[in-house]
Amino acid sequence: MSSITYSERIKIETFCELGLTNIQMAERLKRSPSTISYELSRCQPYQAELAQANAESKRARCGRKTKLNAKLKQIILNHLRLSWSPEVIAHELKLATKSIYNWLYQGKFEFSLSDLPEHGLRQRRNLDQRSKYNQSLGRSIDQRPIVINQRNRIGDFEIDTVVGPRGHSKAALLT
Repeated sequence: MSSITYSERIKIETFCELGLTNIQMAERLKRSPSTISYELSRCQPYQAELAQANAESKRARCGRKTKLNAKLKQIILNHLRLSWSPEVIAHELKLATKSIYNWLYQGKFEFSLSDLPEHGLRQRRNLDQRSKYNQSLGRSIDQRPIVINQRNRIGDFEIDTVVGPRGHSKAALLT
């Protein structure tokens, strides 16, 4: 179940003034007796406002702590101003790239996302041209003259290219 609300804390304070036991309070609030016991241990004598402040203080301190301190912030900011990418900075400082981007999105640096090197641009990759027929490299077999099909002249020949498996080699074999 969820944590105790401020209105429930006011009820607990009233129940304490009435002299109810932990079990009786738990039954009325539909909570576990151990939850009521823990809640009453927040302050003695129990006061709803002090208990609420205690709960909020503990809630603020829970969770994962950030690695970003003043020194690290300055180092990252200097590198960003030198046009280093967050990926390179993360690698050099042994941080997660996502952390640097999160800090940028949260506005923890006086640095605009649009000032990042090539931010938002996709890297263009060299396309493998081997599987595409290029008209300037030669003519299709359908376009050859009829006289060549007769194979009566010396010097007429046809060639073809055999390309290796994609990604392993750019070498081709002429046949």
